[in-house]
Amino acid sequence: MLLGQTEKGETETEAGDRSIPAAITDTGCERDLNEDRYAVVESPSGLAWLVCDGMGGATGGELAAQLAIDAIRRDLENLPPRPAEEALRNAVLEANRVIVLRRQNQAFAQMGTTIVGAMFDGPEVVIAHVGDSRAYLIRDGAIQQLTIDHTYVQELVDKGHIKPEDALSHPQAHILTRAIGSEPALELSMQQYWVCETAAGEIPDQLVLCTDGLYSQVSETEVATIVTDEAPQGACVRLVELAKARGGYDNISVAIIPLGGQLKQEPPVGYDRRKALERKRPRANQAKSGRSLLRTLAVVAVLSILAALVTVVGVMTFGVGQ
Repeated sequence: MLLGQTEKGETETEAGDRSIPAAITDTGCERDLNEDRYAVVESPSGLAWLVCDGMGGATGGELAAQLAIDAIRRDLENLPPRPAEEALRNAVLEANRVIVLRRQNQAFAQMGTTIVGAMFDGPEVVIAHVGDSRAYLIRDGAIQQLTIDHTYVQELVDKGHIKPEDALSHPQAHILTRAIGSEPALELSMQQYWVCETAAGEIPDQLVLCTDGLYSQVSETEVATIVTDEAPQGACVRLVELAKARGGYDNISVAIIPLGGQLKQEPPVGYDRRKALERKRPRANQAKSGRSLLRTLAVVAVLSILAALVTVVGVMTFGVGQ
């Protein structure tokens, strides 16, 4: 029922509602500030969904998450089309560079942020993450965690020292081993998938991006059930409400993205990434040419106005001289 497999099913929710992605962030019940951020960035390289969880308290967490979002947005929007994996990787590394520099100020020495992001370019989906914000795949009521946390307790799980089900309740559960801004040479985890068409009767997959404020209070089974039963907007609200009803000890953020097909580890038959990239370049060049034309027209308009003013001043000066 997960990656590489198919499972038939039916949905009672209108298809139109289910095709609209949604996201929400909430301060929770105990925090004064919301240090989470999410964003959707449309760029020449693809469409990126980003969820960040800042750390560093009142002096840095909120700022770190926003700095990361802003840096990624600038990098993606201002550079020419690139393969999705390259574009997302470089943008996250640019965010790391920005925050590392800001941490040189002693007031922000502890700032940092986690991130989980998904870049969509045609059928290609690239997922990047640093820290313990997660990506999940929902397929026909089942859930699969696509990312592996960069935390101390995850290392304990990997070494067999504790059981996976004991990780969240471990007293050191939120100690990160990686975060954006923690060191100049950031190592981020990336995965590449493709969305393939569903067969008749199959339910399209959904991608869930979230911070630990959600999954530490709401079980994976509950996430799968709510996302399967409701359209994304309603599911986002229900998930946040459930996390808050159980204490809401942390900020809570979640994005639910219907994929329109099933997520696979192999590209669709006949898919050629190079041709797809070549098709994007003319559109990007046209957009760049359009912006250049607008700038040229603006300059011409300004010069025309200046010329008119000079003419008027000249006439007035001539009249005074008479």
